[in-house]
Amino acid sequence: MALYNVYIGSKEYQVEISDNQSKVNGKTIQAGLRELREKGFFILQNGVRHREVYVHSEGKNQYAINTNGRFAVARVEKKNDFSTRKAIPASSGSISAPISGIVVAVNIRVGDKVSEGETLLILESMKMQMMIKSPCTGSVLSVDVKPGSQVKKGETLIRLKETKQQIM
Repeated sequence: MALYNVYIGSKEYQVEISDNQSKVNGKTIQAGLRELREKGFFILQNGVRHREVYVHSEGKNQYAINTNGRFAVARVEKKNDFSTRKAIPASSGSISAPISGIVVAVNIRVGDKVSEGETLLILESMKMQMMIKSPCTGSVLSVDVKPGSQVKKGETLIRLKETKQQIM
C-alpha cells in the first residue's frame, strides 16, 4: 500500500492506494485511472462516468491538473509512515495538533524536562497513530489534553519553555 498527503489549495487529503482499492481521507472510492497515448493525459473512470484529466509535473512533488476546464495545482508527499509527521507550531512555545484526532497517550506532565525529538504524546486519526515529538529541549509548562481527548487540527496540545543551551 502507498500512502500520500495531497495538498490542493488550503485543503489536505490523505490518500491510500493499494492493488484493489483506493481511499481518500479513509473513504473508499471506486474509480480507476487509465493513461492514454499522450504523456500526462488520462481517463478517470468512476462507475459509468468518464472524465478526461491532464496532469503535468511542475517540479518536485507538484502537479498541474486540468479536468473539464477546471485547473488546480496539487502538492503530493509520499508517506511511508504517518507517525513521523511534525506537529504544527501554533505560537512560540506551543505544540498544536497536525490533524484532527484522538489523544491515545500523554507521556509527560507539567514540570517535566524534555529533550528535542522526545515523544510527548500520541494522536490517532483514521486508525493511524502519529507521535508528537518535542521540537526543542526544555520543560513542560502545560498539558492541555488527556488520553481520550478529541482534538481539532491546529488545537494547542502542549506548551513548552525552551531551554537555551550555552555555547562554551
